[in-house]
Amino acid sequence: MSFDGDIQAAGGVQPNEGLIAATLLHCNPARVIPQVDELPSAANSLVDRLLTSVTSLKLAENVVSILVETPEADEEAVEAAEADQAAEADEAAETAEVSTGKTAAKGTKGKKAAPDKQALEDASRDLVAIMILPSGQAQPQERFFAGDALLGIMPHLPPADLTSLARTVARLDVVSERLRTFLVTHSDNDISCRMLKDAHYISDVDLLKVIPTGSEQQLRLIARRRLLNVVVCDAIIEAGNAPAILELLRNSESQLSTSAFIKLMPIVVGNNDLESALCNRKDLPQAVGLEMFWQGGQNLRRYLLTRFLTESAALGRVMSIGMKVDAIPSFGSKPSADDIEELISQIENGDPKAAETLASYCRIDPETAKRVVNDAGGEPITVVFKCLAQSRLVMAQALQRWVESDKCPINGENRIVELHAQFDGMSFNKARMLLSYWDWASRESGPFRA
Repeated sequence: MSFDGDIQAAGGVQPNEGLIAATLLHCNPARVIPQVDELPSAANSLVDRLLTSVTSLKLAENVVSILVETPEADEEAVEAAEADQAAEADEAAETAEVSTGKTAAKGTKGKKAAPDKQALEDASRDLVAIMILPSGQAQPQERFFAGDALLGIMPHLPPADLTSLARTVARLDVVSERLRTFLVTHSDNDISCRMLKDAHYISDVDLLKVIPTGSEQQLRLIARRRLLNVVVCDAIIEAGNAPAILELLRNSESQLSTSAFIKLMPIVVGNNDLESALCNRKDLPQAVGLEMFWQGGQNLRRYLLTRFLTESAALGRVMSIGMKVDAIPSFGSKPSADDIEELISQIENGDPKAAETLASYCRIDPETAKRVVNDAGGEPITVVFKCLAQSRLVMAQALQRWVESDKCPINGENRIVELHAQFDGMSFNKARMLLSYWDWASRESGPFRA
């Protein structure tokens, strides 16, 4: 059974579909395509999958007439045209030999005129109409074919038509991946943003192409997308655009790694919106949250301590096990009253040795001790005094002396009441837990290990 228009194919392939395939191959069906019965079963399966309905006929009429530009001719006409072309080439060669150094003439056969603007617009509308047909009237492979054919037309369409086209394509679930990529990565901001806003299916590869050079609007639209994976989130953070990062932090479905949270800490400093959004993330790691304590205001510090510090029997066991292997600082014996008085006096007088003294008593990193004694809020020093098992009276007297001294960084009598309340509400184990996280951060160990 020949694969032409005279005899119906037994395998469900319509005659017009065979003509479509032959036309796109620029050949005559009877000459090139063998008997259907002679084709391997895999080939028959491919034909059944790729050419499936009468929709192909409408598509071929537009694509062939606008893009392929192949004249409809039978076998004899094609052979005659080839002979004419060969004769013209010989004549041009003879002319070149006679001429005095001039370039030989190229083929004299004229090319078909390029389609006009109206024809391109009509073709694009027809292809889009096929792409949006109900599932019962067009197969996925036909939709893909229409989208791929549309790629040859879109560079010639005006921006307004492309924007309208992007609005339609964005709503489609089944569409050519190359078509979607063309629109998402388009240099026109309006076209790209339309896809980023409305399209449900955009590959991570396309998003990563846009992010490095994307505008603020593009970055914000990407940051709002659902189920952003770790790689895309890291790329947005790397771009450093504050409004986009704020959108990312507020997007509860974005997936941030621990390293991403650590990178965000210096970025959010001084920006209340970013700090609040970061600290309110449900997936904020405890280690990062307690390290954020240093760069937050009074309200943020209070919130972080309430959120992450807990008290139970398990906490005491963790402390005991960690201190046995030096994973958690082991304080050793309790400092004497004279030692505590020396520490209080050094802090009161702004003595640089105060950090060294505190580090030796608590067996913590000198950088951690320096952060504690130089903190103007006063919360860290109350945590340390709780770790040193000091009484409320000693703490109250020390706070009064520090506030009245002009050399101590702690200032403002209105802070004394709040610091007293913090000291009273914090248990020994909570204070040791918090100090351990601070010391890990300074040593770049534990959860802060690179």
